[in-house]
Amino acid sequence: MPARRSTFLSRLLVGLVLLVAAFLLDRQAFGFFRTVTLYDHWGEMREGLTAAKFLASGLGTLAVGLVVGALDPRRWRRAAAFWLIVVCVAATGTVIKVLAGRERPSHEGQVAGHERTVFDGPSMGLHHASSQSFPSGHTLSAFASATTLAAFYPGAAPVFYTVAVATGVNRVVHHQHFLSDVVAGALLGHLMALWLVWRPRLRRLWQGDDESLHQRRGEGATSD
Repeated sequence: MPARRSTFLSRLLVGLVLLVAAFLLDRQAFGFFRTVTLYDHWGEMREGLTAAKFLASGLGTLAVGLVVGALDPRRWRRAAAFWLIVVCVAATGTVIKVLAGRERPSHEGQVAGHERTVFDGPSMGLHHASSQSFPSGHTLSAFASATTLAAFYPGAAPVFYTVAVATGVNRVVHHQHFLSDVVAGALLGHLMALWLVWRPRLRRLWQGDDESLHQRRGEGATSD
């Protein structure tokens, strides 16, 4: 438990440093992607980023859970744990988006080179989807999914996190979010999912067979 707490706190600290840096670079980063990168001409890379974004959507989360349930021998328990974690994280992110009320950079009122990065609060976030930019919901869900799947299948963790990063890149280069929206989504999605996947009851749900196997092996070694 102390090791997990230390891991969680160290990742939180690194994430907060990156978030502060992202806030400071918001306008410069968005200006770069708006004027230098030609997203409409990225071809196959654009298709890959769009596919990554789909996997972070509600339908994509459903599809990933179905694949986990169909292929994993744990009789859908991991799929249930996966859906529960991602839905809880996404719901929390939605509440934060509404309370923050940050205007999207793609909003028609935003002027190139003079983008507003302010937070207007729930008075705007509650009534306008264009004022629900912080944090990036797709990035949050993508990192929640990646963190959960990495706990289930550690050997494939690089693949899961690569897809999550691609989702975040998609949201910035497609002018739907500021850099800090994406960094915040990644940080919140990862840490909330990490906290949930470590909860004893949830861990027993998705790791029950493994724990029973270890216990039987331990009892066998003791009897020998």
